[in-house]
Amino acid sequence: MNAKAGLIFLVLSLFQGGSVQAQEDAYHLGIQDRLRIHVHEWPVLTGEFSIGPDGKITLPMIGDIAASGLLSAQLADRIAERLKTKAQLLELPDTAVSIAQYRPFYILGGVERPGEYAFRPGMVVLNAVTIAGGIYRPPRTSDWGFERDSITGRGDLRTVLVKREELAAKEWRLKAEAAGLETLPPPEGAAASSRFIPEERSIFSARLERHGNQLTSAVETVNLLEREIQSLHSQSAAAGKQKESVARELEDTRALISRGLAPAPRILPLERTVAQIEREQRELETAVLRARQQINISNALQQTLRDERRSSALAELQTLLVQYKELDERYETASRLIAGSLAMTSAPTTDGDGDSMPALTFSIMRAADGEIRELPARETTRILPGDIVKVFRPQEAVKPGSQANGRQGRSTGSVPGLKERLGALK
Repeated sequence: MNAKAGLIFLVLSLFQGGSVQAQEDAYHLGIQDRLRIHVHEWPVLTGEFSIGPDGKITLPMIGDIAASGLLSAQLADRIAERLKTKAQLLELPDTAVSIAQYRPFYILGGVERPGEYAFRPGMVVLNAVTIAGGIYRPPRTSDWGFERDSITGRGDLRTVLVKREELAAKEWRLKAEAAGLETLPPPEGAAASSRFIPEERSIFSARLERHGNQLTSAVETVNLLEREIQSLHSQSAAAGKQKESVARELEDTRALISRGLAPAPRILPLERTVAQIEREQRELETAVLRARQQINISNALQQTLRDERRSSALAELQTLLVQYKELDERYETASRLIAGSLAMTSAPTTDGDGDSMPALTFSIMRAADGEIRELPARETTRILPGDIVKVFRPQEAVKPGSQANGRQGRSTGSVPGLKERLGALK
């Protein structure tokens, strides 16, 4: 009788599990899974049991058994081992574990009824969206508001494109000035096709000419001062010769006075002349020092002019960073505005009727190795029990082309495909 019952149980188990066995074999159990357990000749252990928040199932007689993370077959082996030890059986009892009800999945975002739903084997993202009532569509009053938003967004995108071309040409010119170049290099990247290149060339030439004039003025000042120093040295040398001549005459006069051959008053004019010449020499030396000081100032001015040219260009480049970021924000806002209006308006689009389901993007939040990871998904991506499916409508999924982080070394065309996106707007 026991052998016959065992045979019947084996046949039923094979028949029952045939359709889903392949999937369950690779499925790891988790919290909230409801299991169907059958232990041959142990009816008290046969029935449906749920995996609790602690990842365990509680069975009569044998108590708690860790189930989360196991395969169904592994859990069946654990139950059999525990029962054999508990009941002191000679052999492992025949035990089968199957999934009666999977733990739920969750869906949120642009669907009609976000929330928690029962998982079904073989589900893909599109099944989940369908179960949640399909794409959310707000009640419509008038399409004019959406069309107006679309027109505004397209106008902003055109403005962004023009402004980015202007900034690309300006950045090209400022980098040349910051490097201290006297000729502009060939434009590259986004600047190569900018319509503002001639204007920036003119600005570069005008600023370079002004800078050159200032340097020339400083150099000429130095040259004049050096010639003035030479003239002062010549005057000082002439005064020195005159002083030597008067000094000899003064010595001769003193010798004559000492012998009584010349009157004493004759010495006074000569001494005054020597003193006057010495004063003139000191004044000439002071003038030379002042001229040398002015030369140092002029030389420092030349270096200051060069540094100011570079620092001014670098400061303007930093301002460009802020302007680029502002353009990125405007691009993102305008793109969201256009995408949202296209998704909501009933006007025909280039791809068909606006009432058709708008393009969506998806991602899945899934627990793996103790961490929650966000994975990109498509309509045909399979989902697992416990997954959180996030649905984004077009206006929610558009991302700016240049979030980045700083702009060191960045290209001026950081919004990808901007011209292509605006091709139909021109």
